[in-house]
Amino acid sequence: MHGRVSREAGFTLLELMVALVAGLVAILAVYYVSSASARHFHEQQRVAQTQTSVRMAMQQLRRDIGRTALFGTPNSERETRCITPPRPVQAIVFQNDVDNAALPRAAANGVSADRLRLTGNFVTSDVYFVSTLAGSGTGAYLQTQWQGFRRDFGNWTAANLPIGAPTMPTGYNAAALSDVFSADRMVHIQNVQGYHFFLDIQNVTANGTTPPLVNFRQSLPIGGTCVGGLADGALIAPISTVEYAVVNPRTDAELVDLLGVGSTAALEQATGRVNSVLVRREINMRDGSTIAGTTRVVLEYVADLNYEFVFDDQTAPGNAPNLVRRDGAQSANLLNGSVAAVPHRVRSVIVRLSARTAGEEPGFPFVAGGPALTRYDVDGRTDAAARIRTLETEIFLPNLAGRNLRP
Repeated sequence: MHGRVSREAGFTLLELMVALVAGLVAILAVYYVSSASARHFHEQQRVAQTQTSVRMAMQQLRRDIGRTALFGTPNSERETRCITPPRPVQAIVFQNDVDNAALPRAAANGVSADRLRLTGNFVTSDVYFVSTLAGSGTGAYLQTQWQGFRRDFGNWTAANLPIGAPTMPTGYNAAALSDVFSADRMVHIQNVQGYHFFLDIQNVTANGTTPPLVNFRQSLPIGGTCVGGLADGALIAPISTVEYAVVNPRTDAELVDLLGVGSTAALEQATGRVNSVLVRREINMRDGSTIAGTTRVVLEYVADLNYEFVFDDQTAPGNAPNLVRRDGAQSANLLNGSVAAVPHRVRSVIVRLSARTAGEEPGFPFVAGGPALTRYDVDGRTDAAARIRTLETEIFLPNLAGRNLRP
C-alpha cells in the first residue's frame, strides 16, 4: 500500500508579504498619478480662469476706448468756439506708470501700470436736439419729439397731461433724464452756425408740468453772432469722464470687501495673494474727484497694464496720414507729439493687459532676471511664482479720426 500524502492549500508568509508590497506599490503609483493629475487640472483651471478674466476685461476696455469722444470732442482747444470752456476738454488723458505702486514688487517683475481717462458720451447712444434756450442763456429746453429723446426717456407731450393735474406725462422717465444729465458731467452743444460750447451741468428740471430743461453753471451769449436766435436746432449731448486705474484694494473703501473676512497683509504676502485691481470709475468733471458709487472692478490680480498710441503726425490737410507709433514714455513726454499736447491726433490705442493667478505655485519657481510677463514673484522670500496670462490688442478711435482736427 502506498501512503497518502496530505497537502494544505494557501500562501506562505513570504508570498503574502510580497503580494502586499506589490499592491502597496501599485496603490502608491495610482495615488501619485492621480494626485499629479488633479494638481495639474487645478493649475490649468486657475490659468483658464485668469485667461477668461483678462479677455472680459479687455472687452470692457475695447468698448469704452472705442466710444471715446462720442458726441464730444477730441480736443476742445481745436474746436470752433466763441466762449472759453470752464476747463479744456480732451478725449484722452494719459499718465505713464503712475500706478506702479499698486503692483507688488513691480520693479523685480519688470512690470508697470498706466492710467487712462476717457471723455465722451458713455451714458447714452444718442445726441439730442435743443428746442429753445432759457431766457438768460443758462439752460436749454430739449426737443421731446426727437426720436432719440423718446427712445431714452419716454414720451413727453402736453397731451399726456390731464387738464389741471400737475402729474408726470405717461411713459416719461424723469429719473433717467436727471441721471443722464448729472451735475458731475458737462454738455457739448453744437449749433447750426458751427460753434461748439462746453458747459457744466447744474441740474435738470425734469418734472411733468414743464418741458425738460437742462440748466448750466455758465451762460450762452444769446442774440450775438455765436448763438443765432435761441439756438433752436442745436445738438446737445451729455459728456462724462471714465477712468481706468490699477489700485490696491486695501486703500479703497469701496473695495475692501475683496480681501475676505479675517485676511491680513502678512497672510496675503505669504500665500502670494496680494491683490492689485483694475477698476473703472467715473470722474467728476468739475473737480477731478472720483464720483462715489461708480467704482467697478474690471480685473483682479493685475500683473501689468500698458498703453501705446498711434498718432497721425500729418498736419497738412489733404495729405496722406503719417501714422507713428509711440510707447508710453514718448506718449507722455514728447513736447509736440504726446497725448497731452495733441490728443486729437491719436488714431488708435494699443493695450497690453496681464493678470496673474491668485496664488503662487510651489512647483513653479521664479527666475530672477528672466523675461517679464512669464511668471510673477509676489513674495520675494520664496522661490515660488504665479502664472501670468497676457493679451495685447489695438483699438481704433473712429470718433477722433472722423473729426480729423488739425494741426
